[in-house]
Amino acid sequence: MTLELLVHIGRLPPQGAGLRAALAMASRLGARLDAMHVVDLPAAAFTVPEAVPMQLDAVRQRSTDARAVAGDWAELLASRGLRGNWRVGNGDTVTLLAHASAGYDLVVMERSSTMRGDAPVGFGVVSRTVFASSRGVLVVPEAATVDTLGEHVLVAWSGSRESALAVRSSLPMLRKASRVTVIDGSVDEDIGTCALPDTNICGWLDTHGVKAEVRRLDEASRASPGPALLDIAHAENADLIVMGAWGRSRLSEMVLGGTTRFLFMQSDVPMLVAH
Repeated sequence: MTLELLVHIGRLPPQGAGLRAALAMASRLGARLDAMHVVDLPAAAFTVPEAVPMQLDAVRQRSTDARAVAGDWAELLASRGLRGNWRVGNGDTVTLLAHASAGYDLVVMERSSTMRGDAPVGFGVVSRTVFASSRGVLVVPEAATVDTLGEHVLVAWSGSRESALAVRSSLPMLRKASRVTVIDGSVDEDIGTCALPDTNICGWLDTHGVKAEVRRLDEASRASPGPALLDIAHAENADLIVMGAWGRSRLSEMVLGGTTRFLFMQSDVPMLVAH
């Protein structure tokens, strides 16, 4: 069965690390690759009633311009031996991507390194899409080089539900990887509530055709796992990190846990995350 990927294209013409990662992933997995560009109408546009018609005209023109990119998208995919559609949506980016995610195996999004497009505590477009989507999301830092993607995958395993969902979402990439390293940061009390059918993560991966090496985070690294994971990724040339995106607050799951927040803010390595 052919996998289906959706990449969010935030600016036109299509460009950037997120696009490069989506193309690399689609090529590696032999997947279809659809793109979605969202033309939004900011709420501020309605603050001056007299300006609303002009704002609506601008939105219509932006939509027309965006749809005109379909031919360029088809040519780009054809040059890579790929297939997929160009989609244009009107409305709220998070709502549209979260709704569309149900029809895909993975969603790819680029995250701005300047924080303009995504709040560091989890209230930005990328963070909210991760929490709202029903699929894993490949979060690609704007500064990521994406020379390779999925050659050496680092799995940040905590035994949590979110961690299990991320691993499950990443299985197609893990099966294609040359090397998979599991960094086990789970604690004893997590074992009884492990979301996977086998509490031995490497045993579970093995049954799904993935050979992995595992190492435990030491006590010092467990106290600050975000920096430790990024250091390991750099030291071992991992080109993809798989991890669960954990919401610390049950009242508002938009608040990222400390490890996720650190990596969203500091990582230059693409991350496949799930919530």
